[in-house]
Amino acid sequence: MSSRSNSTSKEPSALLRAAGLLESELLELESISRATRKIPLSTEKNIARAAKELEEALTLPERLAAGLQALASAMAAMQARQQAALEPLSAFATEVRRRKERLDEHRRAFAALGTRAGELTARIQAGGEAERDAVLAEVDEQLALIARDARALFDATHAEDFPELAREADALKQRAAALRRRLDPQR
Repeated sequence: MSSRSNSTSKEPSALLRAAGLLESELLELESISRATRKIPLSTEKNIARAAKELEEALTLPERLAAGLQALASAMAAMQARQQAALEPLSAFATEVRRRKERLDEHRRAFAALGTRAGELTARIQAGGEAERDAVLAEVDEQLALIARDARALFDATHAEDFPELAREADALKQRAAALRRRLDPQR
């Protein structure tokens, strides 16, 4: 659980104040209840004291009700704050999901380009002298397509603000172009 608090105030929240006041009133009621029941009802003075304590105790439920109302209001305010914090996160979660899906799509496209480039490299290395011209023509055509697709991926990832993948796509495009130049120095 994270403790990100942007509250710099040392004052207790309305919820803590309401709970503290309610706790104080309840403690007072419990104290009066215990003390009053211990008064021996054997003298007129004690009976009068017990009656006075009972009257005081009877005023406490009203104060407790007010304290409970204040606590309920503070809870409602806290719930509103919670909702206000969660609503923008819901929209942000949707955006995070959308961006992740797009990034995953771009990564799959990049991986496919890498696979195609690897297959071409293997094809170049496996080709014999007899079929060299046919292989070079096919490889050149495929490298041109890879360079084109890498450029399109670069443009898309750059426009969608995925700089790392854009750099990788650009590097792949440059490698494909360099390999084409190496295969045909007149380029």
